[in-house]
Amino acid sequence: MLVLLRLTIGWHFLYQGLAKYEDPGFSSVGFLGQAKGPLGDKYRELLLDDGDGRKALDPAPESRKRFADRIDGYLTRFEQFYKPGKEQLEAAKQAAERWKSQIETYLDENAEDIKKYLHDLTRLDEAKKSPSRNTPFEQKRIWDKQVELQAQAKAWLAALDGKYRKFQQDLDDVLDEDQHARGLLPSPLTKLETIDLTVTYGVLAIGACLMAGLCTRLASFGGALFLLSIVLAQPDWPGLYPAPHPAVGRSLVVNKEFVEMMAMFFLATTHVGRWGGLDFLIHHLIVRPLFGRRETT
Repeated sequence: MLVLLRLTIGWHFLYQGLAKYEDPGFSSVGFLGQAKGPLGDKYRELLLDDGDGRKALDPAPESRKRFADRIDGYLTRFEQFYKPGKEQLEAAKQAAERWKSQIETYLDENAEDIKKYLHDLTRLDEAKKSPSRNTPFEQKRIWDKQVELQAQAKAWLAALDGKYRKFQQDLDDVLDEDQHARGLLPSPLTKLETIDLTVTYGVLAIGACLMAGLCTRLASFGGALFLLSIVLAQPDWPGLYPAPHPAVGRSLVVNKEFVEMMAMFFLATTHVGRWGGLDFLIHHLIVRPLFGRRETT
């Protein structure tokens, strides 16, 4: 039965990993953006890296300069990778200056709304520290305001990212066929992209190891920690707003992720990988010959 439990959880992880791998639109931003409870803000701050746009939309000159630095950095990598000719490089530089100007214009046009947004964000932070924040009414008011502000920031950040992608397209248009043949310009992964890749391949690896009975204890413990992060991001505690969707069913602290997490913590304490798994071969062909005699002595 423990082997069946291992295979069942392994199949669940493996299938979820494959679904994420095959979905080009997979992103953790929705889940992380909806994190709630005492650690909700920490998840958004640490995992989304300025998910509320507080840094990107800051009107201070040093903050505005980040957009120009991002464009200049891409232009430098573009020049080093494709080795454009003199005319191509001049066209690329003109495109960079044009899009810097357009971004500045866009931020200026929305400056008043952004200023109000940042003010509301500061007031929201103060409300979260208020002694009355745990009352049902205050929880609902804080959550609704947070969702409203997230939608505002998302629209501005999406527009700014769109302008950056159009700048990239303009630079791509100046390349000839030989330069296009070199492939896409390598770009450093963003924090969110790193998280998405880690989740996708981590879930795949955990599922495959559990199915094969390979490094079962490590895979079980890693899967349990992953589920713990999900439980902490969406705790099912009484009185916590918003309540889970009715389709999820009613529960109190212990939900389906919590149950699977506890099962994986339990598997991590057993030798279930040696029962119908590759850990049997590793133990008898490697571990026992190397360490068995020492243990006997």
